[in-house]
Amino acid sequence: MDSSDSTNRDEAKREINPCNMHVDNEGDWYYQGNKIIREDILELFYDNLQLSPEGQFLIEWNQTRCVLDVEDTPFVISRVDRCRTADTGEGKILLSLKHLSLQETLDPTGLHVGKDNVLYCKVLSGRFPARFSRPAYYQFAEWIEEDPATGAFYVEINNKRHVIQTPVEA
Repeated sequence: MDSSDSTNRDEAKREINPCNMHVDNEGDWYYQGNKIIREDILELFYDNLQLSPEGQFLIEWNQTRCVLDVEDTPFVISRVDRCRTADTGEGKILLSLKHLSLQETLDPTGLHVGKDNVLYCKVLSGRFPARFSRPAYYQFAEWIEEDPATGAFYVEINNKRHVIQTPVEA
């Protein structure tokens, strides 16, 4: 038996304690019921956030790991802006993420509608789901069109249609 196999099994068996932190639907973080307002601390948590294969959000820092209690996803899009790149002039949509100073370019292939008709996409190189806040959704909705032939909703970027995936009705 390879020693890395036993290390991996030991790692999998190790119990992961709760972080005693909660993230609500709006992306606000709470520690033991108190809202965390320091952006530098929130950025530290985001920098050390992982998504387990089981869909749990984990914070791993200083060789400790804990499970984050999340109502939906810790990533919430607070604003969207349509712009053109300086070098090629191609259009893109920039996403501003709540609590994070970075902006990210939308990957339209991951756009989908989830529970309660909430719009989602993938962020940080497709590693995490992000939900659109209500104001960001209303901004984005101005660019959504419907294909009259199929009834599908899409957003057009650089003359290419990107269909927004919708749940299949049972």
